[in-house]
Amino acid sequence: MNKKVKLAVAVVVIIGALGLLIASGLNNNTGSYLTIQEALAEQNSSAGKYIQMEGKLAKGSTTWDANSVTLGFGLTDGKNKINITYNGVKPDNFDSGYPIIVEGRFNGASGFVAENIKVKCPSKYEAEAKKQPKASASKQQ
Repeated sequence: MNKKVKLAVAVVVIIGALGLLIASGLNNNTGSYLTIQEALAEQNSSAGKYIQMEGKLAKGSTTWDANSVTLGFGLTDGKNKINITYNGVKPDNFDSGYPIIVEGRFNGASGFVAENIKVKCPSKYEAEAKKQPKASASKQQ
């Protein structure tokens, strides 16, 4: 084999390997956005699948273990409740009553294990929305 053929084969192998890595990474971390009711209905069939859910913190459901840095809480849509376990620090505004988005997987007996938690903060966006009309009004004058 000459050098050009060897180089071409090496490039094809490297590009193929990178493509497989990207595809497997996307499969594991792109998931379904489910309501809490849908997630509970699919709990057994969706074990291991990456899921995103949104709800509010169930009152009185928060537990914190400082030794293992584990946060436990209930997420509710007003009718249904699902128990969440998260290994990490409690996010800012967690107890504020704003909607919470959890991303993670059902893990058999452990229930839903969150890999990421986000807290929505509507006041942040409302303030920006109020500023925008004033700015556009001053441009028109």
